[in-house]
Amino acid sequence: PPSPAPPQPTPPTRASSTPITRQLTEPAHRYQRSLSQHHHNAGQLTRTLADLTAPGEANAEAACRALKLSRRTLQRRLKAEKTSFQSILKEVRAELAINYLKDARLRSLEIAMLLGYSNISSFTTAFKSWYDIPPAEYRQKFLALR
Repeated sequence: PPSPAPPQPTPPTRASSTPITRQLTEPAHRYQRSLSQHHHNAGQLTRTLADLTAPGEANAEAACRALKLSRRTLQRRLKAEKTSFQSILKEVRAELAINYLKDARLRSLEIAMLLGYSNISSFTTAFKSWYDIPPAEYRQKFLALR
């Protein structure tokens, strides 16, 4: 009989396996699981951006690299699905913002940074454009209901 195949090497431990990284990426994974009936390319991009947001890499270059597509090809495919990179990024950030605000351990600055904003002001402006309420007020109302 043939000899058994040699055991496969164990992959090195990645930063994504640390407890803090798992804690920060869990909202992104919950969001990914909640996605349904997205167009194929838009759905792939949404899942990819959700993964890239916490490590601070939610940009077109990183997304294209992860999807193994040129920027122009991604742009063309999204246009065929009547969407764009920016609109999907906005959708991902808006959903993750709510998930992060539900975690009382995260401060507003930390949430802003996780979502790729350089300061609280930019995050607050974006959040208000999505939900017509500042994030601090949303959090106060959300936590008051608990």
